[in-house]
Amino acid sequence: MLVILLKFLEVGSRAVFIVLTSYSLDIEQAGQFGLVVTLQGLASFAIGYERHIDVMRKQAGQPPDRFDTAVAQAITMYVANSGWAVPIFVIALVLMAHLPPVLIALCVVIAISEQIMNIAYHMAMVEPRYRKMLAVTVVKNIVIAGVVVVAAIAGTIDLPDVLKAWAIASAAGVGVIAVFWFGLSRAQADPLPLRSVLETQYRASWTHFILGLTAVITIQIDRLLVGAVLTLEDAGIYFRHVLLVSMLYQVFNIAFHNRILPNVFVQGQQGRVEPLLPIVRREYWNVLAFWVLSAIGGIVLDRLTGGYLLQRYNLEPLYFVGLLLASALRARADLNALVFNALHHERTIFRLQLTSFALSLPVLTAMSMLYGIPGLIAATGIAALIYLTLSTLRLVRLKSVTHNAV
Repeated sequence: MLVILLKFLEVGSRAVFIVLTSYSLDIEQAGQFGLVVTLQGLASFAIGYERHIDVMRKQAGQPPDRFDTAVAQAITMYVANSGWAVPIFVIALVLMAHLPPVLIALCVVIAISEQIMNIAYHMAMVEPRYRKMLAVTVVKNIVIAGVVVVAAIAGTIDLPDVLKAWAIASAAGVGVIAVFWFGLSRAQADPLPLRSVLETQYRASWTHFILGLTAVITIQIDRLLVGAVLTLEDAGIYFRHVLLVSMLYQVFNIAFHNRILPNVFVQGQQGRVEPLLPIVRREYWNVLAFWVLSAIGGIVLDRLTGGYLLQRYNLEPLYFVGLLLASALRARADLNALVFNALHHERTIFRLQLTSFALSLPVLTAMSMLYGIPGLIAATGIAALIYLTLSTLRLVRLKSVTHNAV
């Protein structure tokens, strides 16, 4: 429970920081910042290689020396991955965000630091000794959000200052985590050659990495297209809309998806689809109610301010409507994916995501180039609908197969 609470605080404080920053910067810098956040997330994912999943699965409940040794080995993998992920990250920042070298260097520090803090969170889920490391991440996000608030009130906020504050706070946080880890670590020296250790880790996490990469690219392809197709000004407008909706989607993941996950997994041990479908169906009604309440809250806020916020921040209500609809479709598809996960059909999820991505990419690219932001938002909805349709049809087929088998 403590880990979940800390994760809520971590996600919430990070969301406040990102959304507040995107609304406080001028429109072009908001576009650059949105691209930095997107590319940083992808870089941290590449460095991490989804290694934490295999470590958590194999080391949960193991003695401290074995657990800490596995974490130390994972860190060696992160160092090795940085050798190829960071150069790609730098090139993407140059081509999409058009940042100078000093700011790119800060972004590299941020990407590496965020990955270190991410593994601290995941390890804290299965190893109580690591929990204070997660608290460091929460404090770091709160400090950065506080800096942005003060700068925004003073009217002196700009992208270089934001990235400096983010990089300094992240590096300091990693320093504190390192002190904690070396103080508690009982890691043992590995007798195997480094190459053998790395090869073992790559093989063990390859499937998880491919599944995660497909999911991440499928969800964030619209943001990459923004950097590749649209101007920085249009990118700023788009990110001001999509980041706010993404905040709501994070609430869905933590408050709805993860809340029913244990029950779905327990029921899934029977190997049957039928007990799982009512659970996700009922939960989706809660999701829709949350989405509707969020939309109503936005309308009320707009009325109370007399439309000032929309005008001040270049916001378009129809953009929010389109993104909320797309997110609602995606949320339903993710609940279908939860059913497949519970039944150990991970490869089915991979094939569905890959197929929907292949079908959606031409639509996303063409509509973005032809119609700009409205086309991109419409295409995002189409992509979510394709994934939902494919996953629903596959569930129906799986239900029919298991029913006939009985």
